[in-house]
Amino acid sequence: MPWLTRNWHRVLGHAVAIVPFVVLTIDYLRDDLTANPTRFLTLRTGSVGLLLLVAALACTPVNTLFGWRQAVQIRRPLGLYAFMYITLHLLLYAVFDGELDSELIWRDLQERRSMSVGLVGFLVLVPLALTSTSGWQRRLGKRWRMLHWLVYLAAPLSVLHFFWLDRDIKDEPLTYAAVVGMLLALRLRPVRRVITRVRHRSVLPRTQATHQLRTSEAGVQTDVDPE
Repeated sequence: MPWLTRNWHRVLGHAVAIVPFVVLTIDYLRDDLTANPTRFLTLRTGSVGLLLLVAALACTPVNTLFGWRQAVQIRRPLGLYAFMYITLHLLLYAVFDGELDSELIWRDLQERRSMSVGLVGFLVLVPLALTSTSGWQRRLGKRWRMLHWLVYLAAPLSVLHFFWLDRDIKDEPLTYAAVVGMLLALRLRPVRRVITRVRHRSVLPRTQATHQLRTSEAGVQTDVDPE
């Protein structure tokens, strides 16, 4: 299957993003969640959304570190899936925890800093999702790239939202913070230049050795008497 051979990374990206939704849906329909299914769904959709957002943020650094250009091709779908899960996360909170009561939700935003920073992070993602198409990229031109720099703000805000939730164990949000910090550092232009230079230096000797081997093999074949 030539198409699958060329696009296996796209298929894998979609599968990784869709599987958690399918599993959550099946578990919900089978009533196979925890004693508090709505809270479980709220937390799980938020966790998956954050994970996919970090994965989308990692695509360019992966290309920088390893030269795997296919990673950049799945950046947009991963980001859109992240937005989908985060939207579900927000809706589940608004419907079940907030009971669609604007006063209750507003009080939560004022009293719980995790809620306010989470809402800001979501609002930052909205224009990114709305302008993620190729059409918007053509309309906005250079401004499109500048607008999508907002992801560098959305990811830290999402991690901060996770950190400020009412939990005693901070290992997981601290891990996310470290990963996001490293990914942002890898996107700095001086860092990218150094990594690219080092990677090219490591690849060059292998390329020269391969070329010399092929040249020597060709020379041996030329010197062989056909008789």
